[in-house]
Amino acid sequence: MSKPRLFLCNGFDPSGLECDGVKRHPVSLWTIGSQTNVNVRLEDVAKVFTQHVSGRLEDLLEIAAFVYTGDCATVRDGKWQFGESVEPWSRDFCYCIAVRDPDFWNKEEVKGRLRGILQFLSDDKYSFYFSRLQVESDKQPYFEFKDDDWPFYDVRRVQMFSGGLDSLAGALETIQQGESPVLVSHRPVATQSKRQHELFEALKNTYRQPMIHVPVWINKDEKKGREHTQRTRSFLYSALGTIVAASVRADGVSFFENGIVSLNLPVADETLRARASRTTHPLVLRDFGDLYSLILERPFEVDNPFIFKTKTDVVSLISRHGGKELIKLTCSCSHQGLFQSKTQWHCGTCSQCIDRRIAAIAAGVERDDPAADYVSDVFAGPRNDLYEKNMAVAYVRHATMLSRMSENEMAGAFNHELSRAVRPLEKRSEAAQRFIEMHRRHGTCVEKVLEKQLKKHAGNLLRGDLEETSMLAMTAGQRHLSSTWQNYARRITQLLKAGLPKACKSEKPKNEPHLQEICDGILRAQDDQLVREFPYLRWGSTSTKPDWSAEDMQLWVELKYIRTKRDINPITEAIAADITKYGDCGRRVLYVVYDPGHLITDEDAFAEPIERRSTMWARFIR
Repeated sequence: MSKPRLFLCNGFDPSGLECDGVKRHPVSLWTIGSQTNVNVRLEDVAKVFTQHVSGRLEDLLEIAAFVYTGDCATVRDGKWQFGESVEPWSRDFCYCIAVRDPDFWNKEEVKGRLRGILQFLSDDKYSFYFSRLQVESDKQPYFEFKDDDWPFYDVRRVQMFSGGLDSLAGALETIQQGESPVLVSHRPVATQSKRQHELFEALKNTYRQPMIHVPVWINKDEKKGREHTQRTRSFLYSALGTIVAASVRADGVSFFENGIVSLNLPVADETLRARASRTTHPLVLRDFGDLYSLILERPFEVDNPFIFKTKTDVVSLISRHGGKELIKLTCSCSHQGLFQSKTQWHCGTCSQCIDRRIAAIAAGVERDDPAADYVSDVFAGPRNDLYEKNMAVAYVRHATMLSRMSENEMAGAFNHELSRAVRPLEKRSEAAQRFIEMHRRHGTCVEKVLEKQLKKHAGNLLRGDLEETSMLAMTAGQRHLSSTWQNYARRITQLLKAGLPKACKSEKPKNEPHLQEICDGILRAQDDQLVREFPYLRWGSTSTKPDWSAEDMQLWVELKYIRTKRDINPITEAIAADITKYGDCGRRVLYVVYDPGHLITDEDAFAEPIERRSTMWARFIR
């Protein structure tokens, strides 16, 4: 777990505060006054709806903004802005916030719901303390708009509008139903704001239905650093929607996101914990609704009307509603704003870009999603980052697996995820069946598009002209038929098999530590994912650590050196002990045995107790 953080917000006085008795790194955050480093533009809401929001709702928005800022600024598995240590994935946050309604926010039911939502979203630990706000920001008066015939009062749902394909489809669906869309956007940067504005203007000019767009600026001081996962973003996003919904007397907020992304079944071995986003998971949306009902003191729902739709279903809906020309104005890329191109909106290598491009082709609107808008071609372009390579391979593996699984096989493989997803829904058995059908439909769709692309690029594959790190080249090479961690373990083995015999040709290593130094040099020259002798694992009253670890893969590497026949028995006993310790903790382990004298006469017998566990391999180097 990373170094615990203590966020002191809007002048909270920490005197006498123990904050769970944990020593924490303090960080001061302000949304008001001269020290402002978290920018919240509530005026955007007030200018549109010509009224001030309540103090409790202002509190909600500021709490969400502080949480979002802490999430963005505390880098996972990397360096915190104010520290030097490399830190693991999970984090521990304590928020001490001065608010306008401390009596409400200090209720254990309210704090409990806050903690539960955020811990499920991010897999981080949260605690909250609230005191009364002593400094208030100046408020600019606005003319009260009192015409109850205004078309945006009493709408059924306020809609979250990210500017992506799903939110566009949601707006079109609302228009087709004869309702007036109230679209709410979070504007963290100017470029994203410009795109959302252009899409809304085109939407407004294409359809006659009254509609309104409410963009709200919330961002932080850039000096606070950037963490790309941002798993608490939907808390901030839904808080914005709730404030607008309260202003227009709506009975809830709708997120429009396809069910494949909402459930986010495990796609890759490294898509674990908070890397597997839960931003619109059914449980999260239900808990949002419960929290906001407490805040507003009336029934309030947060839902996802697209929960049983695939991305292809969503794009097909846009086409049916006459919105094909608007597709090119949407942006789906998870890296938007992080790469330098000013003319292209999509990186082409993230999972969202893969989803988008495959859905556009499957829905028959490929020309409306220009290939030139992608920095790297989704299918044939290079993938230079290890994570993006693994994601492409894992995406193909997951989709082809889904298309071939029977209903019973899928229900068994994803029992935990499906059971959790249907928990807040009515008719759970029927919902589970629909989720299974949706995923099989998604898998079949992806498989058909990939077959089409492989045929299209068959000549390049035959001539060897296709970029070897591209999705198609890796698929043609059947990389998707084995697990990502196994591919990675295979690569580590190949590097050591190629380098170790040459490095030790003239002189054998003196001992195992000497051998580790040689191997470390070989591996570091080729790979920056491996970390030496990290992390420590506590098992019972003892602790141990691997020779190397690749935490993205949850893979540990152990090196063993057979110098004489006398080494075989103690090494076998040490491996047997490690199998129990590592296996109990769910670790994948690659055992590399260096045996230059061919002293192990039966490698299969030596490896058999190791490879009884599907997560452990033994490989030998002579």
